[in-house]
Amino acid sequence: MIEGLPSGGDVPSETLLAGYFVAAPEQVRFSGLPSAEQLTSASDCLTDRFPDDGCWFGTAREALAACLPLQLPVDARLFALLVPSEHVGGFVADIRAAGTDEPVLLAHLDGQGADEAAREVADGGRELGWEVLGYDCGLLHTWLCNDLYEEGRLHLGVDTDERGLLPDRQAAVRVAAWANSREDTKPVTWFPAALIEWDTPIESGLAPVTTEAPAPSAHGSWWGRIL
Repeated sequence: MIEGLPSGGDVPSETLLAGYFVAAPEQVRFSGLPSAEQLTSASDCLTDRFPDDGCWFGTAREALAACLPLQLPVDARLFALLVPSEHVGGFVADIRAAGTDEPVLLAHLDGQGADEAAREVADGGRELGWEVLGYDCGLLHTWLCNDLYEEGRLHLGVDTDERGLLPDRQAAVRVAAWANSREDTKPVTWFPAALIEWDTPIESGLAPVTTEAPAPSAHGSWWGRIL
């Protein structure tokens, strides 16, 4: 388990930074899924990511700059996805097999074009939890959208938190191995991944989608210093 990001924002040695994305959590009340007020995922299936036409970014600066012209929900946040080193190969193989254009993911995970600075995680993030993902034809799927949640609770004794995330790396590794042993899921290589969140409202050029304006921070924001 990642106990915390080291000073300076370096990615822990046993993980690789896949990239940054901006997303808003979703309220989930569907049969077969965990009941969650703020389900959070890197998957394209269960949350909205921004912008619609390209949602992976190599740096926090690029992700935040891309959101400036948008009207974002007030609860949209910046995230980073970290993948344990030993699980990167299957992820990259599925990207290459799909033949889709993923310059950010491949640069970070396959070492093509990302320098050391691009592999550092921006200051201020915190580990939010773990999930299990798989890449198929340009989309990231999650184990939650493959009817595995109830069976996982029953057979593996794992459960998710109020965000729909697993508590630690060990639980995510177990779920990924179990999902890969099945033949009734998406044809993907399931892998564990950690989500890092920056719990600061994202500045945009348009008013956020909300009925109540958020209170301004007395100390300013970390993203204001890097844009």
